[in-house]
Amino acid sequence: MKRRIRIGLSLLLTGLISVASGCGSNQSVGSAVSTETEIDSEVSAEEATEAETETTGDLDPNRTGAKWIDSGLYGTFEGMGEIRLQDDFAAYINRDWAENVEIPDGASNASSRTELSRENDEKKMALLNGETKDDPELTAMQTFNALLMDWDTRNKQGMQELKPYIEDIQSISSISDLTAYYSDPERNLLGSAMIQFSIAPNQYDALHNLIYLESPMLFAGGESFFEEDNEYRQNIEDLVTYALEKTGYSEEDAKKTFDAAVAFEEGFMPSLMSFYDVQAEKGDSVLYNVYSAEDLDHLCSNIPVREIFKGLGYRVDGPFNVNIAEMLQYYDSVYTQDNLEAMKNWIIAHTAYEMMAYFDRESYEKKQSVENSYIGVDTLPPDKEYALNTIYGLIPGEIDKLFAEYCFNQEIKPQVAELVDLMMDYYREMLQTEDWLSAETRDAAIGKLDTMKLHICYPDELPDYSSLKIRSASEGGTVFEAVRAVKAFNAKSSNERLSIVNDGTLWGPDEHYSSLGAAYISSENSINIYAGICGGDYYDPDWPIEKKLGGLSFVVGHELTHAFDTDGSMYDKDGNYRDWWTAEDREAFDERRDKLVRYYSTLVPAPQISDEPYGEDGAKHIMAEAIADLGSMKCICSIADSMEDFDYELFFHQLGLIQKNARYEKAEIAYISTNVHPVECYRCNIPIQNQQQFLDTFGIKEGDGMYLAPEDRIGIW
Repeated sequence: MKRRIRIGLSLLLTGLISVASGCGSNQSVGSAVSTETEIDSEVSAEEATEAETETTGDLDPNRTGAKWIDSGLYGTFEGMGEIRLQDDFAAYINRDWAENVEIPDGASNASSRTELSRENDEKKMALLNGETKDDPELTAMQTFNALLMDWDTRNKQGMQELKPYIEDIQSISSISDLTAYYSDPERNLLGSAMIQFSIAPNQYDALHNLIYLESPMLFAGGESFFEEDNEYRQNIEDLVTYALEKTGYSEEDAKKTFDAAVAFEEGFMPSLMSFYDVQAEKGDSVLYNVYSAEDLDHLCSNIPVREIFKGLGYRVDGPFNVNIAEMLQYYDSVYTQDNLEAMKNWIIAHTAYEMMAYFDRESYEKKQSVENSYIGVDTLPPDKEYALNTIYGLIPGEIDKLFAEYCFNQEIKPQVAELVDLMMDYYREMLQTEDWLSAETRDAAIGKLDTMKLHICYPDELPDYSSLKIRSASEGGTVFEAVRAVKAFNAKSSNERLSIVNDGTLWGPDEHYSSLGAAYISSENSINIYAGICGGDYYDPDWPIEKKLGGLSFVVGHELTHAFDTDGSMYDKDGNYRDWWTAEDREAFDERRDKLVRYYSTLVPAPQISDEPYGEDGAKHIMAEAIADLGSMKCICSIADSMEDFDYELFFHQLGLIQKNARYEKAEIAYISTNVHPVECYRCNIPIQNQQQFLDTFGIKEGDGMYLAPEDRIGIW
């Protein structure tokens, strides 16, 4: 009996729109960004809990993809018989690798992406642990790294540095005191009025940035969190009570604090669940609600949002974007003296949870182990990797800069630029030949392509981090102090972004160019191919053109297509959220999209462990990424057709290679349930089975698992 994986949308309360991957980056809702990045393969603990399973029936032997397996499941080939290339190309190509690969400690999967990410990380770790140089920015990061690795000192200090901050919250006696606390960056470790926020382009005026007020900080992502047997809630409770006990609470008082915080959060659920319903019906456009400063003051009559942000150092003359006005209105209604104790407990619980990993080893390991358990990982990363991950999570831009300066072959940058130009030239031809588009929409699409900003490898002018100072242990510095210094630097940098003009010359803070990533950013109309992905199975300057097209070019074409997928097509050439299509062309687009959704809805993403297909909801969840894969494949095949004596076997082999993956079962279940991409083997099999060149190259015929009849082939472009 196999299990049923629940396929469904998961609203990330940090405000993600379309983080795409070969595996995520943390992008604000205002960024309207789609990325191909290694981070996406890892899922959060809360996301993982949504991967529910139950028994279901048998599979239809005549379904689409009936002869495919999920070749990305770790250990799945053991005892398996012969697999024909003609039946399952992804499994055939990557079987030898999958049967011999080992997943590293602290990781949930291995893949082309993790291999290159590890190679890049080794260079970064060598830099952080290497010789000092006459570079104050490198010195600051080496100092931070040394503090993180000094467990003896950290264990002696414990969590005593956090204790005064918890006591400060406890001492608040009035709503005016609470407002003063929220407004003071020296006291408020979470950096806001318990409201998640970001600085990002205005969706209706992309040249200018504004503050996006997102969800309140909640442990709960839905009503199931409040059920007595909810595993995720129990784990959060264990961590919070543990952290509070480390700061001097009794076990009883710690549990009371957590219970009071959760009870307060439950009041947000009606507005949150109502928002989920509206978003499911209308899409992410419901997140774009621009308020003037006066409108925001009217919306919040009790909680002085602008006053608080001004105290934290932000420009508050507006405009603002309020993602979920109903939640903010509810928060405003309970921002009263009667609820002061509940709010204090809420702040204390979240502060303890967010900060606990920055102290002693026991606290770090306890939190990390809980989070790892949801994705089937029972080991922790080595200390050097842990230190790098911590620094990169807090201030990625500095590590990106050091990677570009010290770890990357800068001669590659102009070569990648040439490859991007080649892809754009053929994409332009592809758009010109789409006979289902009217001349008006086609011209607008080509105009959007022609005005795209190109961000290749790393910025021409690297950012300045010299004002960030980190004290060493000999100077009395601690990890907690370093974290606070980084957060203060980030806040100052974020505030500065409110005054810049988004003309494409400056790269945004979410463009992590040392990560294994690429991105299309709708609000900039920019293509971003990051230095971190220009290696491994994706790119080598000495490769023949077939391997380059099957590697990095597929990623480039994927991001180009995001400009014209279900999300990107709603932004114009200037990055504004505006429908530039004729009504007839949009209807034709929707018809092609619906055919794609029907195709994916019947696919079973993990037939070895579940009989459940994606279904309509699951297909809609992954459709933008599926569109991008298919559009890229069509563009690259057009390039291949133009080349004499092109080696299609080598080309298709490389396409299969970049999607190799081996993931633990629990992590795969969570990936399927929450990630916006199809499973990797489908990202290989489906784009190529839609191209006649593939069928001809390998003699694929009707009855083979990789065959797809011409009338059944899919794709927007």
